[in-house]
Amino acid sequence: MLRLHPCAVVVLLLGCEGYVLGGPLRPGDDGVGSVDDSCETPRADTADLEHLTRAEYERTVRDLLGVESTVARGFAPDENTDGYEVGSRVAPLLAEQYVDAAESLSERAVTENLAALVPCDPASGDEACARAMIDGFGRRAYRRSLTDDERDRLLALFRAGAAYDFATGIRAVIMGALASPAFLYHVELAPPDARAGTVVPLDAFALANRLSYFLWGTMPDDELLDAAERGTLDVEAQARRMLEDERASDGMLDFARQWLSLDHLDGMRRDATLYPEFGEDAGSRLRASIEAFLQEVFRGDSPTVDALLLGSFGYFDAPLAATLGIPGVEGEGLVRVDLDPTQRLGLLTQPALLAVLSKPNQSDPIHRGLFVRQRLLCQQLPPPPDDIAVVAPDPAPGLTTRERFAEHSTNTRCQGCHQLMDPIGFGFEHYDAMGRWREDDGGRAIDATGQVLATVDADGAFDGVPDLAAQLAGSVQVRECVALQAYRYAMGRTENTQDACSVAQVQEEFRASNYDLRELFVAIVRTDGFSSMRVAR
Repeated sequence: MLRLHPCAVVVLLLGCEGYVLGGPLRPGDDGVGSVDDSCETPRADTADLEHLTRAEYERTVRDLLGVESTVARGFAPDENTDGYEVGSRVAPLLAEQYVDAAESLSERAVTENLAALVPCDPASGDEACARAMIDGFGRRAYRRSLTDDERDRLLALFRAGAAYDFATGIRAVIMGALASPAFLYHVELAPPDARAGTVVPLDAFALANRLSYFLWGTMPDDELLDAAERGTLDVEAQARRMLEDERASDGMLDFARQWLSLDHLDGMRRDATLYPEFGEDAGSRLRASIEAFLQEVFRGDSPTVDALLLGSFGYFDAPLAATLGIPGVEGEGLVRVDLDPTQRLGLLTQPALLAVLSKPNQSDPIHRGLFVRQRLLCQQLPPPPDDIAVVAPDPAPGLTTRERFAEHSTNTRCQGCHQLMDPIGFGFEHYDAMGRWREDDGGRAIDATGQVLATVDADGAFDGVPDLAAQLAGSVQVRECVALQAYRYAMGRTENTQDACSVAQVQEEFRASNYDLRELFVAIVRTDGFSSMRVAR
């Protein structure tokens, strides 16, 4: 595990009871062994049965049926692991929602896109056409070759519907497929003769499915399914091909959405008395702004951690720019703007993220500091004691945010953890609850000095977020945390001892690539943890 220097140990032991300094597992932790004696043998965890998340369902329906739908947003919420969405169980409510969605989506697909779904003229469609449609559509819906029984069941549905007309028969096929566990679940089964406790490679179709939902956030395309069916699936080659595809933007943005909690921008509101400039559509404009920034970082010529943390540019449309006080932007479309690096530098100064890490009526140094701890340093702080009410102090005339939050530093039950968060969060005080730059707080001059404590290599004082960003960009711990966050997203779970060798491999390859984010995604798919499974006992 990552090691603490003596001062950090004192802070943790005396002030933040239950605090865990997280970091990448190393081969040898918790009995896994050293690199030499443990990583020659493949290691992987068991493959839990998981259903499509709401976001995966939405994109899969789009690509399978050719219709845009937001029906999945009304589904029961997904489970959450370290901030990442996981479809771990189907409650009765969700099962009912799946059936209702299959009914409504099949009707829409036939009404809007029937000609594209069948390999014949729908006006003269017959059973031969339906059989051909079932073979192609079924393979794409189930993301593998159909069994004879599955083909027969879908054909029986067609015949029942075709008693009315051809379109109704096709609708019955689509509805049956969308309600099938083969569509709804990521199915990863061990070979029937595999011994319990052994590690075996994933079935080719299951691996194609993992690749696609990790890199694209949606179903595999025909090229990926063809390679799986032929037994010629080259994981690295396919990953590189897929990262060049436009759909890689969906996968990257889905990772960023969960890593950075960007869903909080949907319908975001600010106190209208304090922030009258923040309109009803400001949250969606902020989201488009940060997504454009992230896309340039990821798909640009230098997709590195440095570009993410130190890029002095942003994307704004005229209404958003006016709200934020950024000059020189006209029109409705997003415009790339070079920003003053003394005020805006990289991800941490993107207005969207700053707004996410704010309260409706004020900035939020606690959650801004916590974000750096948890999402950029991979450190976990315990929740506050149950008998302490967690309420941010209201804005008060004549007091700065730093002064109002001073109690955290004096309350002995709170100060340990808050000494790890607040000195970081106070460095963000030049940015208000909209993410807008400000020179003063309630008429008082901003003090944006801060300090990072209890890390491996990011400790030190700073003055303002650009200074903090440069400090974090020089940290190996931060770079390893970015890789670990991507690994957690790919696996849909927190890493464990079975992942130690895979995590170490990812970190080594990420470092060798000069911390290239696209190479990070390739490194993850090359691991045993990604491409194998341990047979359940």
